[in-house]
Amino acid sequence: MRIFKKTKTDLDQDLRRLVARGLRRIRRIVSSRRARDILVDVVEVVEDREELAIVMRDPGTPLRSGSKRANDRQKRLLVPSERKTFWGNIIRVAEGLTLCHDAGVIHGSVGVMSIFSHRDDDEDYRLGGYESCVHIGDGDAVGAVSFYRSARAVSFRQDWVDLAAAISEILGLGNDHGPSLLPIERRLLDRLEHPPQFQMFDGHVVLRDLRTIVDELAVVGSNSEGELVLYPSREVLQSDLASLTSETVEADDIDGLLRFVEDDLRSETVRVSAGDAYSRVVTEIAVYGVRHATETIGSIMEAHKRRPDDRAIFDAVEVPDRLYLSRNRAAAEARVLKLGPAARPWTQIGSSGGATASTADVPTWYALILLEAFSLLREQFRIYPVEVHRVPSEPGILWVVSKDDADRDRDRTALGFQPAAEALRREMARDDGKTGWTLSRADTLGTERERRPDLTYEGRGEFSGRRAFTFAVSDTVALDQYNFLRPRRDSGFERAVRRRLQNIVAARRNIELLRALDNPAQVALDESVREVAKPGPPPAEMDGSKREAWNAISIGKSINVVVGPPGVGKTYLISKLVRSILEETPDARVLVSAQNHDTLMHMEDELRQALGATTTIMVRVERSNIADDESQLREASATLLRAAATGIQSDALLVGQYRQMSQALEFHDDAERQTSERVFRDTDNLMLRSSDITLATTSSHVIEEMIADGEQFDWVIVEEAARANGAELIGALLLGNRRLMIGDHNQLSPFDAQERQKFYDPARAQALLQTARAQLETINDLPDELDDAITVLTSDDALLADVLAIAARMEEPFREIAEREERREKETGRKSSTVNMLLEQSRMHPAICEVVSNTFYGGRLVPSERVRGRASSIEIKGGFPTSPIVVLNLPALSTVKKRSFEVVNHGTYSNEAEALALVEALKHLRPVIAGEVPTVAVLTPYKGQVNLLERLLRSQIQQGNGLLYGFASPRGDGNFVFTSDSFQGSEADLIVASLVRNNMLVGSRAIGFMRSPQRLNVLLSRAKQKLVLATSLQFIVDAADGKDPDGLGGELGFLRTMIKEIRRLTVIGFPDVTSGATILEVDERGRFDT
Repeated sequence: MRIFKKTKTDLDQDLRRLVARGLRRIRRIVSSRRARDILVDVVEVVEDREELAIVMRDPGTPLRSGSKRANDRQKRLLVPSERKTFWGNIIRVAEGLTLCHDAGVIHGSVGVMSIFSHRDDDEDYRLGGYESCVHIGDGDAVGAVSFYRSARAVSFRQDWVDLAAAISEILGLGNDHGPSLLPIERRLLDRLEHPPQFQMFDGHVVLRDLRTIVDELAVVGSNSEGELVLYPSREVLQSDLASLTSETVEADDIDGLLRFVEDDLRSETVRVSAGDAYSRVVTEIAVYGVRHATETIGSIMEAHKRRPDDRAIFDAVEVPDRLYLSRNRAAAEARVLKLGPAARPWTQIGSSGGATASTADVPTWYALILLEAFSLLREQFRIYPVEVHRVPSEPGILWVVSKDDADRDRDRTALGFQPAAEALRREMARDDGKTGWTLSRADTLGTERERRPDLTYEGRGEFSGRRAFTFAVSDTVALDQYNFLRPRRDSGFERAVRRRLQNIVAARRNIELLRALDNPAQVALDESVREVAKPGPPPAEMDGSKREAWNAISIGKSINVVVGPPGVGKTYLISKLVRSILEETPDARVLVSAQNHDTLMHMEDELRQALGATTTIMVRVERSNIADDESQLREASATLLRAAATGIQSDALLVGQYRQMSQALEFHDDAERQTSERVFRDTDNLMLRSSDITLATTSSHVIEEMIADGEQFDWVIVEEAARANGAELIGALLLGNRRLMIGDHNQLSPFDAQERQKFYDPARAQALLQTARAQLETINDLPDELDDAITVLTSDDALLADVLAIAARMEEPFREIAEREERREKETGRKSSTVNMLLEQSRMHPAICEVVSNTFYGGRLVPSERVRGRASSIEIKGGFPTSPIVVLNLPALSTVKKRSFEVVNHGTYSNEAEALALVEALKHLRPVIAGEVPTVAVLTPYKGQVNLLERLLRSQIQQGNGLLYGFASPRGDGNFVFTSDSFQGSEADLIVASLVRNNMLVGSRAIGFMRSPQRLNVLLSRAKQKLVLATSLQFIVDAADGKDPDGLGGELGFLRTMIKEIRRLTVIGFPDVTSGATILEVDERGRFDT
């Protein structure tokens, strides 16, 4: 009997209930003959006034320690042959536990008091003590109370941990005279003590391992034991190990990573391929490259997921020795010292000795190469086979007719392109006269040696009954020499690709950065740089989300990512952060990079305001877009040279230098011009090396030069990072110790990112790569590594599949990182330490903010108190609505007799009715000037509508002051009308916008621009105080319903959300207005009544 003393309290009833439930659970299991043989058979439960007892059919006695029998048992188990019977008994216990687990029952009390035996020299162990077992379907936690230990969580995994503790206690491993276990015994005991978290591990796996031990003990003695000791290097711990976990363990979780590797090294099929100085350990999951730090200590220098083509697999051999993973070199040395002769030499593993250190590149490197290779290769699909004709009566005009080429069209179709003739027709329909064209003999990407004619598209017509296109040409053209029409070579594009490829080549051995660009959470920040140029505490006036982001940046990740929705003050955060960095570390160097010049100019202004009157040297490398003057860097160099040239010129030793400075500033002939260029080049380099803050675009030649010169910055900050692909980001990021990317993936994406995704379909990619080497070798000055990489990819299907998936992510790495961390936050309930989102905006009126926030940001974006209390700077005239949002709502084309609203010209759209409605609305709006003049911007997605609006408004711009209806230009350059895409990063007090589209179609084809939530977000979020929007709400609803008639969401669901929000705001007031939005009905001619 097992007897329990009663307490004469309510606990007795709990005890009675628990025992009854536990026995009811186990009786369902003890139904087979085998189960009755290995599980203790309970007869009944009896009780009296003092005790409750479980009556068992005699199972023997518990294997508790401390008794004479237990001491005798431990002495016998010192001999391996005696342990064969012991492990056979443990098989019985594990089998009983497996029966419980398979039935969904957690034992909860495995230990020496729940294992029974009559004698130790026979296999008769039985598992009992399951009176308090728990079923996984139990609805409360009371059953988890153990009779034999303090209350704690119970689980299947814990049962195996408890079994390991029982085995250790039975063997006496906790005292000085315990047995010397074989490596295979230690390995199993370790797996039981620390069950793998990332592999399949259950009773069936344990039973298989136990039977292997019994077989081993039947043929070997204790003299075969040994351990191979190894530890992870700092570099492999920083990124390689995290990449093995498939994002289940973050790189900063060192303990979690080591547990993962320990689990992997304990797997059954561990093999080793050994060399004289380097070995490879091959497991079920990974291949570890191990350098022989000493004869008996290995250092893991690299690790990657196992691939079918890993050559290490084929010459690796199984090893009987246990692999012991130490945390570091010191721990490994201590382990070897403790093991003595049992520490096995790495060089004596039974292999052929052919292993060498790996020189394989990480897949991310190949993916970046592929991005740029495809950028070049896609240009071949703008090369069209044609016939060229001339009409004698039309000198200077060529007639070009598409030529049939069935093989070419078949290849184009397979890659997702239209046949050449149709593609040419569409391209000519979009041609606005700005594209330069030429003719060539061959369809190679590279240029031929002879000069090609320059062509300008004139129009289309018919030639001999076939569709033809006319081009103006100034040169005499030998018609029989040319077979292909193509855009004129863009040397700037090719130079940019070459620069990016050189940057990618330079990053080839920076494995941590390459992996971090794909997933920064899987790469730990090197501790040696964490404290370098660390910023101070965040300013007290910052809102909570900015302070949170600041603190996360200060703590540091391999790449910190900040999501900055419209108006949240990204530049403000960066400027304050840079100021703090330089205040804490005056000699720090900071590189600020962005996709375009305008962003850098704005950033420079913010930084100068934040830094004030300091001695900080700031250099912006690129030219201004406003005036085609010298670069700011060259201006700074000229200023420095003027100051130096007027110095102490009496110094005879420096006369030559002073003369060169003077010639550089004012040269008179070619010789002095060359001297000037050399002096300025040297001075530019001096300025860059001396600057505290350098601003350069991500595609700047200066980035490439600084990489080649070995420059390094303490901080690299990339603004508008969501608009760059991985190949554009890698150069700037390569220059930094600490890296910060800030942007918004809910606004504009990298150019053509969605269109390029089709290249990463495996079948299309393989087809494109078949001729890639032949095509690319016709382009001069591409790095040799490009050809080498394509050769590797075309010969390794498994690697190519991995690379294509990564390349698809590298088209928008910022988005991939942000969305991955957002998913992880939802799944784990823990806030990301890699990505922070700024939540308080200070641009948009609260009503406009609500539409943007609820449509694109899940309602998380909120207005600041400053915006809530801001006075309006716009005066309303003539009864026009005072609401911050006014929709000029035109009828849908389907509801009127009008033939069309849209006009298509050269592939772009215009809508006169919307344009006239916007002009009329502007007549009712005037600025309230109390300081700076309020600004207005007219936005539209289409260049055709931009042209129309410019014509309508040109006469309304006041001569002299350049104001439009009293409003100033938002960029101070006299321009008021912009495409919405070009206006990202800018703002205006008043935004009037035309969405243009209004037709009889449905779905994405109907709405064009509006199918992109990112682009629509940009358009709606530019207004500070008032947004006037011309469109047809009914048309938008009809188009969305045509795509998703059930209203389940879909890719156009955000349009329904936007309209729902606007309609909701028509009945919601704000402190300064009676309603947040007004829908003003407009007729088909663009007229409305106020």
